[in-house]
Amino acid sequence: METPSWRTVEFFREIIDMELPSQDVHVKLIHIGEANSEAAGYMSLIHRVTLDVEVGPSRESKLLSYIVKEKSGETFGGILVDMLSVFSKEREVYEHLLPEFERFWRTGGGGVRFGPRMFKATDGQETVIVMEDLNRSHFRMSTRRFGLPMGDVKGILSKLAKFHAASVLYREAGGCFSHRMAHGVIAENTIEAIGRHYEVLYSAFVKSLQERELPPQYLVPLKQIEGRLLKECCRVLHFDAAHLNVLNHGDLWPNNIMFGNDDLLFLDFQTAFYGCFAADILYFFITSATEIVCDELMELLRHYHQELVDSLQLLSYSKPIPSYDELFKQVQMHGVLILPPLSEAVAITMAGLTEPSDMEKLTSDRPEGVTLRKQVYDNPSFVALVDRLIPKLFAMGLFSNLTERSG
Repeated sequence: METPSWRTVEFFREIIDMELPSQDVHVKLIHIGEANSEAAGYMSLIHRVTLDVEVGPSRESKLLSYIVKEKSGETFGGILVDMLSVFSKEREVYEHLLPEFERFWRTGGGGVRFGPRMFKATDGQETVIVMEDLNRSHFRMSTRRFGLPMGDVKGILSKLAKFHAASVLYREAGGCFSHRMAHGVIAENTIEAIGRHYEVLYSAFVKSLQERELPPQYLVPLKQIEGRLLKECCRVLHFDAAHLNVLNHGDLWPNNIMFGNDDLLFLDFQTAFYGCFAADILYFFITSATEIVCDELMELLRHYHQELVDSLQLLSYSKPIPSYDELFKQVQMHGVLILPPLSEAVAITMAGLTEPSDMEKLTSDRPEGVTLRKQVYDNPSFVALVDRLIPKLFAMGLFSNLTERSG
């Protein structure tokens, strides 16, 4: 079988020239390995390419490394790759949107970076994106896959507010998002492809609540959307110009955040979309700060709101800025968006399932699938979290729409 061109030294020549311009560079060795065992791609394969080079007349040794995201049919979420145009979408973010957002901050409020630099992208027979390896700049992922500490959570919310604010200014200045940014993973055109996966898991989640005799004021509204969870999500995700609409990252959780000594950057914009900010906020809260949300949701929302206000003012936004009460109302209206990641990503992560074979087995109708789902939703840590979280979310009105419709 012919070696893919991106696995050759020649593919990286122009990137080397960008990094080491006007220098004589001899590549001694190219090594291609796994980027990070904790960050296996859901919709792409992720590699770290290391080049052992000699530079200049003195043949000084250097190591250059890059991250390569490769389109592949081998990934668990491969069915969505073409449906969502994830590589074209991510390329749009890295090539055009992030530089524009960062330009707003350079002119309005100092330098802000949002993600790694993209060096090269190809499309067609070989679809890859080559990016900066942030490990070279001493950025690292958190060792925690969920339950981030308060300091990290507030730092992420601060950067997210800056990102959202820049997208608002971009639109106000006449900037456009392509049609690819019209929706994220959950949308009318994806329900047929992903509906069974989410609905099987949500039914198992509700069954576990029922078996634990969750009080009816909580159980009935949650149970009534069984079999149509994604349709309810699509209903609240319907674009409304009256909302605070931003470019949502779409998959903001610890595996897509890199922490430096005094900064943090976002990774993986394959499911980004333009819509209400609440989608990003709720997904991040439930996948990354679940324990804190039980007690500090209002504090976190106020922190995000203040950071957003400060950012919009620094960037000289000319329109009215939503009040905290207006922002909180939008969060309440979108509360159902908590349920897909809670019953899927959070449960799976807390159970320690990482292999694609585990994901396939988890939704299987076979006995081993039923057994695995019971293990996931009866996991004592997950049970303790959910039993504490659900009443809090109802008390804060995040499921008020469900309650009204079940009444």
